[in-house]
Amino acid sequence: MSTTQQAGVAPVVPRSPAPVLAAWVGVLAVGWVITRLLTGALVAPLGDPATEITGARASARFAVAFAVFFAPLLYLLPCLLARRWLRPDARTVALYAGVTFFFGAGSELVMDPAFISVLGRPCYLYRVWPVHGGYTSGVGLVLWPLYGFFVSMLHHAIHVTPALRHLDGHGARAALLAVDAMLLEVAANVFALALFGTWLFRYHAPDLHHFTTAEAFPIYLVGGYAGLRLLHALETHPRRAWVGAAFYVVTAAAVAGPA
Repeated sequence: MSTTQQAGVAPVVPRSPAPVLAAWVGVLAVGWVITRLLTGALVAPLGDPATEITGARASARFAVAFAVFFAPLLYLLPCLLARRWLRPDARTVALYAGVTFFFGAGSELVMDPAFISVLGRPCYLYRVWPVHGGYTSGVGLVLWPLYGFFVSMLHHAIHVTPALRHLDGHGARAALLAVDAMLLEVAANVFALALFGTWLFRYHAPDLHHFTTAEAFPIYLVGGYAGLRLLHALETHPRRAWVGAAFYVVTAAAVAGPA
């Protein structure tokens, strides 16, 4: 008799990856249908716009409108999941905002050059407030911290909701982050196309009609996992707000700096 059986503990049975793969294929299939419908509704009437928003006033107007529209939405979604009003912790939100900006904009600064080196083409290009050749955007000063706020509230919802406890782990959270990041990319482009007549960013690959792409998933998964491990190490730090602010300032300097 094995040691596990002697101790009265049920042996660990490896889980088949088939359900996860099937779920991922289902997500891609639904994403293809949704983005195909959005292409017909938003992109085709505009003739797949190639216009850019680059002026200081126009770029600032877009960033403010983006924040005003998405901030309430990104708060309400975790509250709906938790089925209760959630109270943000300001210091934790500041940490998540700064670290997410660091990983998000930082990865953008290296991802497209890497794609060009390997595949001979970029993964995407920004069309609103593009900097560094369109690899990243000044909108990221608002976009990535907002996403960090959403992730902090989502993790809070997972922590306080028993029905979501199966997501309370680094691997599960990283997979969730990768999927919801792609969904929010679609939402961000819908916002830009519907209200400003152009893409916020346009992906090169046509698999999900340029709103997002399956190519981004492994990048979000790996980068998200690394970011979540760092956040886990820092989220109880008494000066976590200052740590988040430091990450934000360093990343903002890199985004605003010379290409």
